[in-house]
Amino acid sequence: MSDLSATLAAAVDERFSAFAAGGGEDPPAPGVAWGVTIAGRLVHVGGAGTLRDGECSPPGPDSAFRIASMTKSFVSAAVMILRDQGKLALDDPISRYVPELVGLAGPVSDAPAITLRSLLSMGSGLPTDDPWADRLENLADGDFSDLLHGPKAAAWSPGVAYEYSNLGYAILGRLISNVSGDDFRTFVAERVLQPLGLASTAFSDDTLAAEQVASGHHLVDGRWEVQPVDRPGAFSAIGGLYSSVRDIAVWMAGFSDAWPPRDGSGAPHPLSRASRREMQQIATTIPPTLQRDREGRLQVVAGGYCLGLVSEEDLVTGRAISHSGGYPGFGSHMRWHPATGIAVVGLANGRYASVWEPTRDVLELLVAEGVARRRPITPAPALEGARAEVERLLAGWDDRIAERFAPNVDQDDPLVRRRGEIEQLRERHGDLHRDTELECATPLRGRWWLAGKRGGRVEAQISLTAEVPPRLQLLRLTSVPDASPELVATAVAVIAAISAGGDPPTEVGFADEAAQRAVAATVRAAAAHLAPCELRHAVRGDGRTTATFLAESPAGPFELTVEHDEASSSIANVTITPRERPAVLR
Repeated sequence: MSDLSATLAAAVDERFSAFAAGGGEDPPAPGVAWGVTIAGRLVHVGGAGTLRDGECSPPGPDSAFRIASMTKSFVSAAVMILRDQGKLALDDPISRYVPELVGLAGPVSDAPAITLRSLLSMGSGLPTDDPWADRLENLADGDFSDLLHGPKAAAWSPGVAYEYSNLGYAILGRLISNVSGDDFRTFVAERVLQPLGLASTAFSDDTLAAEQVASGHHLVDGRWEVQPVDRPGAFSAIGGLYSSVRDIAVWMAGFSDAWPPRDGSGAPHPLSRASRREMQQIATTIPPTLQRDREGRLQVVAGGYCLGLVSEEDLVTGRAISHSGGYPGFGSHMRWHPATGIAVVGLANGRYASVWEPTRDVLELLVAEGVARRRPITPAPALEGARAEVERLLAGWDDRIAERFAPNVDQDDPLVRRRGEIEQLRERHGDLHRDTELECATPLRGRWWLAGKRGGRVEAQISLTAEVPPRLQLLRLTSVPDASPELVATAVAVIAAISAGGDPPTEVGFADEAAQRAVAATVRAAAAHLAPCELRHAVRGDGRTTATFLAESPAGPFELTVEHDEASSSIANVTITPRERPAVLR
């Protein structure tokens, strides 16, 4: 099964297989299974190793692994179902539903109450507790009540900072039981798993075929030791689910399908698309980190914890939603890209196996290779109408059109001045015709380019009001002359140098040695993130000594500014600036 090209399918398998082999070090797990989903369809699966050490039982798409903390997204979905039924509110104090927590003191006198939202988003202030909580899954309900009755240590006051708390999700499990009247495991199974047909997903392997279930393992002195399985209990809400590549593909597809917001009910799902999008919005920020990408290059990753999910963003791939899982015998990771609908999952049966690394790398690879187009922002009909009216004004001023704009347009820059500006543009560029499609920052805000019959270009930016019908509130016209042949030649040389890997251009002259060193450093840095790239048109500059060009790369659009020494026409400076991506699918 694979709808990927043979080359890309092999690259996916190679990355996961290399992870499974351990790269010359101890292997992370006896077995690994993986899958790729595009537009809601599982298009490629793979597996390496064995489900149970010492047996010939290769992992497949229906093999069931403990998914550990990936379980939290299912628990969060159950809470959202109760919220959507009107049985609770996310900003309610948790003590309203879990009476053992009534009177719980905060770490400081002005600490607010712990809410459902702060528990869901890891903002409750409860301390990180991975090693301790991972061994408490089968805690009896009575013992859990005793634990809840006691005082709680706190790393932070609620709402102050991100702190990963498993105890918080165990408390949410008790919340679900108390509010629904069913054990939370039963509620998750009946209201989340069964409606989606997730036949390989369960809190116990009792309902799963023995041959499809992976054993958990820990490497001790070079030998795999099978880890004992805790039976379901009060802490199962933190990570007790088993699941498979095929089932997680369905789970990821449901979240991906929530984008973009649109009318219609869509495919059946226990949660509305709006609630699924809400689960993917950052509620508690996580401090930015430096990571190595799949090519070993440093990248800044920023994001936060949502509601049972994690949102991360970098300048290359953009926004990705994910969650990892780690248990004494397992490691797991699911990750999807809302802008394209590409999703990847990896499951492993080794203790805390860091399968997130190949999963992240494969998603970045598939996004960079463009296996699915980014979902564009669709302009509102009113924005298309406003563009047409602006183009009519550019062809010949008409007071009747201008008077339909919002009053602030005349107040910000009188219409008589705007008319003069347009007449000057026509004198400079001649007749203007549309040269690009509308690039939307939002459905009510965008820009496009017009080419002049006499040369040069004009950028038009418009933004509409919140009224119904919306009216034009901003009109900005920017005249850009054609860049000189010398500036164009420099830009072409720099782009070629970046695409070739970073050796500085040698066919152009430099104003001095300092300029040559600076340009060389800029080109080398750009090559690490932007190669290969393609030059577009000039977007700013006087066209004689300086010009800023738009360029495209797998990492997204960027601007290349070239400055020439006025006396010698040689290179004085080159700068590269990433261009802001449209706020797609947030």
